[in-house]
Amino acid sequence: MLKIAVSISLLAIALYTGFAKFPLWSVPVLALPFTAAYIHGKWYLWRSLFERRDAKFYQSLVVTYLIQNVVVFIFYLLGSGIGRLVGA
Repeated sequence: MLKIAVSISLLAIALYTGFAKFPLWSVPVLALPFTAAYIHGKWYLWRSLFERRDAKFYQSLVVTYLIQNVVVFIFYLLGSGIGRLVGA
């Protein structure tokens, strides 16, 4: 239940940043908790990488962070579009 609440909260925050016209640099900052939540949700896959901490771990971490940036940016744009539609 807590995982669902955190997920919905993160999505709502990403939408709100676009709706409230936060600066675009807030997207990479917001991608950090998204990345942490993704890794926490897929911990059974990340556990072995985390224990080894080799080059594959860091590569996977960077790729995951970049993908989460795209996800946050999409929700940022959705929030921005909703803000423009309602005239906020």
